[in-house]
Amino acid sequence: MIKRAISLKIFFLVGSLFLSSILMLISSYHSDVVVRIREKSYVLIGSFPAAGFHVKSNIVKFIENIRGSRRLREENKALKDRLAQLVFQEKNYYQRMVSTNERLEKMLEFQQKQPYELLPVQVVAYAPRDYFKVFFLGKGKKEEIEKEMVVVNAQGLVGRVIEVYPHQAKVLTILDERSKVGVRNERTRDVAILQGMGKACELKYLLTKVSAEVEDEIVTSGLGGLFPQGILVGRISRVKKNPNRLFQEVEVVPSVDFGKLEELFVIKK
Repeated sequence: MIKRAISLKIFFLVGSLFLSSILMLISSYHSDVVVRIREKSYVLIGSFPAAGFHVKSNIVKFIENIRGSRRLREENKALKDRLAQLVFQEKNYYQRMVSTNERLEKMLEFQQKQPYELLPVQVVAYAPRDYFKVFFLGKGKKEEIEKEMVVVNAQGLVGRVIEVYPHQAKVLTILDERSKVGVRNERTRDVAILQGMGKACELKYLLTKVSAEVEDEIVTSGLGGLFPQGILVGRISRVKKNPNRLFQEVEVVPSVDFGKLEELFVIKK
């Protein structure tokens, strides 16, 4: 191993002496050749730092481009998320606000036209077994709600209060079979009893001999003193007469949309 190292040193030493001798010999005859070789070597050696700087600059630019692309992707994702939120709000929140404002304006207009003292209330729950037939209000005895008070909205008669709690009240709608309301045909002024059938109502005790036509308006008669007179109940949707029977069969579709009950009024006694 030592011999091999010594041999390599001798080889490099001899090679260096030989190269020096050749350069000296060339310089004695052609001195300008040595100068050109020196200049070329300086240029070659000097180009290495420039090339290294150029490579370094390219690497830095590449890394900055990667970081910039990542930042752009993050900003693009944030903008997409914000756009999705705005689209959701426009399709849901803003339209719901417009719809609510329109509904409240109708309720306010209805309240101002009524001769009764109306207390605004809201539906807070439906009875599970009697959906649309029975529901609960968000006000009760503490808010001056009493049993047998009549419940209405801008569309017409909803029902009446049947139970009262400290801060809630239970309402029986006119769709329930237990509900009975004294009514009158607005066109003919004939009286009858409106009873619920679950999805619609029927007129009880309307004589066969009297006139009843589809689209006739039915309003409360005021008889009995419970329901005030003149509240719209619905319109006749079907009439069936049998000359051998005393009373005719008349079906009434309520004017109130019981699938969209929200803001209501209780008529204070």
